[in-house]
Amino acid sequence: MRLPWQVAVFLLAKSNDTLAPTDTLPSSCCCVSRFVNRLFPYCRVSVVRPAAKRSFKRPACDGERRNVLLSSEKPRPSVTLRMLAMIVCWLFGISLVAAAVVFSVSGGLGTRIIGGAVLAAGSLTCGLARCASPHMRLRIATLMVSSTAMLLIGEALLRSATHFPVNTESNRIPHVELGYVLDPERHDIDANGFRNPSIPESVDIVAIGDSHTQGFNVAADETWPAVLSRQLNRSVYNTGIGGYGPLQYEILVTRALKMQPRQIVVGLYAGNDLGDVARGIVPRNTSAEIDNHFRYGIKYHTALGSAASHYWGQSRAAQPPGFAIAHSLNPTFVADRRLRYRSAELNLNNPDIGAALDQTLEILGSMQQRCSDREVDLLVMLLPTRESVYSIAVQHDWPAQFKAVVEHETILRTRLQLAMQQRHIRFLDVLPHMVAAVKATTDVYPDYDDGHPLSAGYAACAAAVAGALRPVNVVQR
Repeated sequence: MRLPWQVAVFLLAKSNDTLAPTDTLPSSCCCVSRFVNRLFPYCRVSVVRPAAKRSFKRPACDGERRNVLLSSEKPRPSVTLRMLAMIVCWLFGISLVAAAVVFSVSGGLGTRIIGGAVLAAGSLTCGLARCASPHMRLRIATLMVSSTAMLLIGEALLRSATHFPVNTESNRIPHVELGYVLDPERHDIDANGFRNPSIPESVDIVAIGDSHTQGFNVAADETWPAVLSRQLNRSVYNTGIGGYGPLQYEILVTRALKMQPRQIVVGLYAGNDLGDVARGIVPRNTSAEIDNHFRYGIKYHTALGSAASHYWGQSRAAQPPGFAIAHSLNPTFVADRRLRYRSAELNLNNPDIGAALDQTLEILGSMQQRCSDREVDLLVMLLPTRESVYSIAVQHDWPAQFKAVVEHETILRTRLQLAMQQRHIRFLDVLPHMVAAVKATTDVYPDYDDGHPLSAGYAACAAAVAGALRPVNVVQR
């Protein structure tokens, strides 16, 4: 429906055609349309002049040129660009579909949900590559190519400027005896699969343990074996790997004795070492679980994925149900699911955990005997859980589940200490040292849900071990 001023312009144009067909100056309709277009820039006026009634050609006015340009179609891309855009769209669509298949077959429910979303995106991209207009395909191809370029640039910058990818609980390869070791391809992993810069010809101290000895949350030079080496000015070889337990410790002591050390320190973590004994050494299909696992490949083998996962895990949005522990120097957060896990791993009323304690004591006794035969000093370091540390460092009305975890650990620690005294096994309980560190320094534990210490916590463990090793008469190499 035309507006009144549009009708007036149309009539003026018709009258101009009949009255002044030979006029070479800009017609009145062009002047009026140009005036109206300036007044109403969003309502352009188009002057349609019937070509059949005119037998001459008159130069188009500025208004007419503008209207012709505005009403003309966009130029179509060249054949080369159209083919290139279609190929790029197809390649990205097929890549997304392939990634969706990997997601779907290599993980649990969460991974399969991600795989379904990626499959939908890949199918949509393939459909657009087939049915979209040339302009749309060109835009999609440009967006994908530019996004890929930005990701590659970001990956290169992050790798050159930071320590990402983070080497924590993944990047393992199968091992016949131990189940798995760390991937030697990592920059801070030696040829044996442990977190050391190299394999020394001779060593003074061998550290054995799990993730607390490997040093989750810190760089390689901030782990307690590395700090201990600097404090004592002795060489320390770190054989700790996350997920290890007393069954692996027994094997590692045998391998450590071949290096002819003067001392061996075993970090026994109360939180889950008995559970590891109950589960046993299960040969892991690490090629399928980790190395070829698409999600873990992104998380641990790319700097962008590693950084995103690292900071997302520390964010408040990712916090599971639980409660915060207020502390002026070391606030932290404890998840309900962690308390349920700790309670099951520490409860000696569980027959499996009780049997695991007896087996652990037998392993420690065998380790002590073999070390004595080689005149090697053995020290068992009892590593407490974060819950036991805060139960002493912070006065608080704790939830019932938190109290249950602390009670179970107290009973377990008492049983371990009494049994090791009877077997003449030298041990060190670092619980008082960790409590003192929480009260005095910062960065002992993270403020998100993670039971592994930070740099100050590992330093406190190293200082405690150094104090226990100095009085022993050991000849330094």
